[in-house]
Amino acid sequence: MATLKKLFALMILLVVTVALLPKATFAIDGNLDCGKGINYDCGSGFFQIIILADTFTPTDECCHQLLKAGKNCHKQFVELGVSSYKKIRGTLSDVYRRSNETWNNCVAAIGPVSPPEPAH
Repeated sequence: MATLKKLFALMILLVVTVALLPKATFAIDGNLDCGKGINYDCGSGFFQIIILADTFTPTDECCHQLLKAGKNCHKQFVELGVSSYKKIRGTLSDVYRRSNETWNNCVAAIGPVSPPEPAH
């Protein structure tokens, strides 16, 4: 039971981190706030799929948010999850495979999305 409580505490920490990404310095090319636009529920869902190997299916809206953020942001989100949460399900190869599958499933579900404009 204590392990389950620790798991929930770590998940909450990561989800809060994801929720704060738009306010944090989490940039690609120094000027893109890539976490902007990925809401709490979607960030949590992607964490569950990619890091915890859950069978959660993201909604079209979550896929839209992910694709709008861009592939580089998605990769950074995965790296953040891997470095922040030490009890991933499976191997690192499994995590990266699930990451790619999630991205590809979202592209297949809603098609390509234009990335956000760089902040000025």
